[in-house]
Amino acid sequence: MRFGFVGPAYASPSALADAEALINWRPQKVESPNARVAYILLPTSGLSLFANLGAFPSVRGFYAVSGRLFAVSGTHLFELSASGAVTDYGGAGTLNNNMVDDGLPATMTSAGTVGGTYPSQLLIASGGNLTVFSLVSNSYQALTTPPTLVLMVDFLDGFFIALSAGNTWSVSNPEDATTWPGSAVAQVSVFSDQLTGLIASNRLLWVFGSRRAVGYYNSGAALFPFDVASGAFMEVGSAAQYSPARVATHSGTTILFLGGDERGQGIVYAVNGFIPQRVSDSALEYWMSQQKTIADAVGIARQEEGQNFYDLWFPSANAMWTLDVDLGWWHRRSSLVNGIQSAHLSRCHVNAFSLHLVGDRTSGNVYQLSTNFLTDNGLPIIRTRVGPTISDEGGQIPVPINEFQVDFETGMGPEPPLTDAFGNPRDPVAMFSYSEDYGKTWTPERQILCGQAGQFKSVAIDRRLGSWRSWTPKVTVSDPILWRVADAYVNGTQDQQERLAKVFAKMT
Repeated sequence: MRFGFVGPAYASPSALADAEALINWRPQKVESPNARVAYILLPTSGLSLFANLGAFPSVRGFYAVSGRLFAVSGTHLFELSASGAVTDYGGAGTLNNNMVDDGLPATMTSAGTVGGTYPSQLLIASGGNLTVFSLVSNSYQALTTPPTLVLMVDFLDGFFIALSAGNTWSVSNPEDATTWPGSAVAQVSVFSDQLTGLIASNRLLWVFGSRRAVGYYNSGAALFPFDVASGAFMEVGSAAQYSPARVATHSGTTILFLGGDERGQGIVYAVNGFIPQRVSDSALEYWMSQQKTIADAVGIARQEEGQNFYDLWFPSANAMWTLDVDLGWWHRRSSLVNGIQSAHLSRCHVNAFSLHLVGDRTSGNVYQLSTNFLTDNGLPIIRTRVGPTISDEGGQIPVPINEFQVDFETGMGPEPPLTDAFGNPRDPVAMFSYSEDYGKTWTPERQILCGQAGQFKSVAIDRRLGSWRSWTPKVTVSDPILWRVADAYVNGTQDQQERLAKVFAKMT
């Protein structure tokens, strides 16, 4: 009997309703009309070291332009080649390098015609300061009357744009990040919030407050080129300054962000036209409501193997939640840090050199992210699925569970094979455990063999499980193989009384 084992993470406020978990698995919809299952679980991508930027606390930002890749770590700007070679352009104190490491994301954008090529300038916002790097001379450039206390930057319709903590945003001279006229400064007049973020998408510049958001377009005005677009207003703002991200969907590009207003906060929205559309679920929203703060959440957009993802990293909560944008399901991503399962190591992402690269939140490492890697830079990836609960109506009559089978793609062990503590070849193993109290406590784990290389007919099955008033399965794997799950099944003895619906139907 199938019971919906493949599904999203959904831990309801009451475990009596649902206590499902999905960690380091990504669901995928099977699009063939003849498939034997509708959804499968695939492993999330592993990490392999691509480059090391030095002894810095973290990698805070990436930007790819004209076949070149730049990264910010500490107060230094680096360039990375396709082979992973690193060029350090110097930190703060280098002529005209004003970067400060405040631990927050560094945002970058590029354009400009200064120097005779396009793009010619890279604009960096880091620690409240602006820095301009010439893509022609590979040197830093002096700025004229730059805005101060800058939170982030972007580019739209020929203008560099900077948002400042003083509730203003500024526009540069056309195609020149070094010159910022004092007259090209604006305040948002359509709402009175403190500004928290901006992001350009689909030729609109969205400016977020904590409770409202408004979209601007290039009107071509002489003194200040942007004006409010008709109808581009949302009655919800950004509850986390760095949560907005441009996310691809099958129908185009939109913005996802962690929202809030005067009534509360902690809902993830997508900008659907000019309407905020809820994309979080009540389980994630309950989880966020239990955290001390979610204001430091960082949004990251990725696209892997045709699936579009929005990662939401919560630094204070030490957790990362990921939305499959196309499917609408959430799962969690984690890494082992000092032996403890923590938020995934990545804090920023870029697609460059036909590779997915991420920056380490704990060091100056840059990793390649790929499903071809079966570990996180050599450390095991612990993948867990807690499935839905099976129980009779009311949980009063024990349900006998004779067998539990997980439909793994078996026989995927490596060559040479994995070995045990004595050096003997062994199968990859999955750990099965069960709960009778909706996930509050678990039975001891049972090792289930999943077949060495080529043993494709192996079956991952556990038998003689007894009778349960409620039965919740948990499956955990960590061996470095390409795990895949098509479904899971239980074989129970259905000789207890009929379901009440059938009894009433007979009475009728």
